[in-house]
Amino acid sequence: MDRLPLSANKSNLLRLREELSFASDGMNLLDEKKEALMSHIRALSTKSERVRADVNRALQETYRHHREALLMAGRMACERAALAVSAHENVEVIEKSFMGVSLPVLQIRIPAFRPAYGFLETGFSIDAAASSVHRSHEIIAELAEIEVGLFRLVMEIKKTLKRINALENIYIPLYHATIKHIEESLEEKEREFLFQLKRQKRRREEAAHGSF
Repeated sequence: MDRLPLSANKSNLLRLREELSFASDGMNLLDEKKEALMSHIRALSTKSERVRADVNRALQETYRHHREALLMAGRMACERAALAVSAHENVEVIEKSFMGVSLPVLQIRIPAFRPAYGFLETGFSIDAAASSVHRSHEIIAELAEIEVGLFRLVMEIKKTLKRINALENIYIPLYHATIKHIEESLEEKEREFLFQLKRQKRRREEAAHGSF
């Protein structure tokens, strides 16, 4: 197994043990972050499905009123009325942080619907279509907020998983292998040192007996 190119000494052994402990703690924190991100993603995904269904219903209603307006007032009248339509919305985007991820929070304020076009060539069908579009702004803004938040969370969890995999499969095994190699090298040096001490002691004892 690969290991770090370090000298086998106690200083490096102590430093590697400390770094391994730090890497293990970091991986545990990343695991906790991953679980929190996954939980938030699941919650937002559920909410996204509900809001998307609401958006689809709102758009279906809008398209239905639009088709009726086209049939009753004609395309030119609808296009002229559309040029005058404005929701006069006030949109404010603020950011909130979740596990280091910046999530958007949209605050949209829309005044009550008032047709900005005149009475000429318009009628109930155009009013209904314009009002339906007007009501759709809030739900569409909510869906946009959720979708952007989901995208950022998914990108963050991909980075988190990549870091966990790097720690689990590369760095921590590398530290373990290096620490084991240094420990074995130091043990071998210690055995060699003790062997040399015993041999020197035996020689001194043999020399002392020979002198008698």
